[in-house]
Amino acid sequence: MKRQMIRLLLAALVVAVTFAAARIWTEKYDGDPDPKARFLITKALVRGDRSYRWVELHLRKSAEADHDLRKPVRLVTADGAEHEPADTTFAGSPEKGFTDIWFKFYLAESDVKGSLSLRINDGKLRVKTNEGAPSLGNDGQAVFKSADWGKSWLGF
Repeated sequence: MKRQMIRLLLAALVVAVTFAAARIWTEKYDGDPDPKARFLITKALVRGDRSYRWVELHLRKSAEADHDLRKPVRLVTADGAEHEPADTTFAGSPEKGFTDIWFKFYLAESDVKGSLSLRINDGKLRVKTNEGAPSLGNDGQAVFKSADWGKSWLGF
């Protein structure tokens, strides 16, 4: 009887951990994105470079309309400063439309301590909502799958 109870508790624990992991990995970056932006942020990669940070944003198409290449894309910091991308990579084709876009920004460490937003097409997407500098791992980088760049209650 005692052995069956232990097995039942272990099975319940495995199911709970699996559910929690699936929830974390499938969570959207921003729960309420601006539809005018035509794209969604799927993740942000932050790499350290001395007193600067490379912020790379991966966006996926979310609307029928394509990205308007004539409109500027800007990363807006908490103090209102606007930064243009240092590098842009497209996936897809100009004829069929771009399905994914990667924007790379080079920012001072102080710029990533506050909130960040991305102006794209006619919309605005939340990149970072919390205050404070993001903590980078032992390898000098961190991947964020939500606009809250603080550590979760799970410790990552």
